[in-house]
Amino acid sequence: MSAQTAGLGVAIALVALGAVGAVLLREVMRVLISLGVFLFGVAAVYAYLGYPFLAVAQVFVYVGGVLVLMVFAVMTARRDRSERPAFVSRHDVGSAAIAAGTGAMLFLGLRPLFQDAGFARSSAVSDLAQELLGPRLLAFEAGGVLLLAALIAVAAALRGGEDR
Repeated sequence: MSAQTAGLGVAIALVALGAVGAVLLREVMRVLISLGVFLFGVAAVYAYLGYPFLAVAQVFVYVGGVLVLMVFAVMTARRDRSERPAFVSRHDVGSAAIAAGTGAMLFLGLRPLFQDAGFARSSAVSDLAQELLGPRLLAFEAGGVLLLAALIAVAAALRGGEDR
């Protein structure tokens, strides 16, 4: 096994463990730590694909900015001294089936797009811009919208217990 293959395995493990932790854990700070692990894993995948600029931007913007802002919001929220912030949710078989079905559909639907795709392994920012703003523009924008929706969902879940 090469070092690159092992690195990709570690990155995929970080993404998977972070995602599972963010879904299954109930304490808010642990959920945010799991989200951070997930975001670091995504940055590692970007680095593996040959986009170091995108990997660094992922760490700076999402881990360094958004995640720290969420931790700050949780820490400054008003609550009793004895109360620890936690999610109250039920995870049932139906939710798992829907998540597994959605993941399988995404995998099967997107697999043909990446079978013949040769990823450019260049460290030049201009090559990255040409790749992202050229043939992969729609996928890049869709990924950005999906990440924004996920962050909004997390923010809404953190505020979900408040009565107005």
